Amino acid sequence: MIQTGNSFVEINFPTQNQQIPQNTIINISGTSEDNKYLECKVMIVVNKEFPYRETRPIDNIGQGDYSKWSFILTPDYTKLQPGENKITSKAICDEFHRTLVKDNVTGQYIKHSSVNVTGMINSVR
Repeated sequence: MIQTGNSFVEINFPTQNQQIPQNTIINISGTSEDNKYLECKVMIVVNKEFPYRETRPIDNIGQGDYSKWSFILTPDYTKLQPGENKITSKAICDEFHRTLVKDNVTGQYIKHSSVNVTGMINSVR
C-alpha cells in the first residue's frame, strides 16, 4: 500500500512525469523527516524490481540521518523501460512518528512516496 499526504519521505529528483532517456544513469535524490535521533533508513525500488535498495545519507554520512538521501540508478540494478516507470521510496523507522504507519509484520514504522517518470527511447544519429 502506498501512503500519500503528510509525506515523511519524498523524491525530489527526478520529478513527477519527467522524461528521461532509458539508458541514463540517474541520481535519484530526496528528503525525509529523519534526523540523527530517529532510527530510520530510506530504501528505493524501481518498477517493483525487488528487493528494495538502500539509499545513502547526504551530508551526514555515518550519522544515520536520512534527512537528505540519494541513490544512483544504474543498469546493474534495473533500466527504465520505454513509457511509464514508477520510482518508490520507502522510509523504515524503528520508532513512532506522527506521519508513519506501523507495519504489523515487522513492527517497524513506514511511509512510501512515488513518482512516475517516462522512459524515452534513445535515438541513434
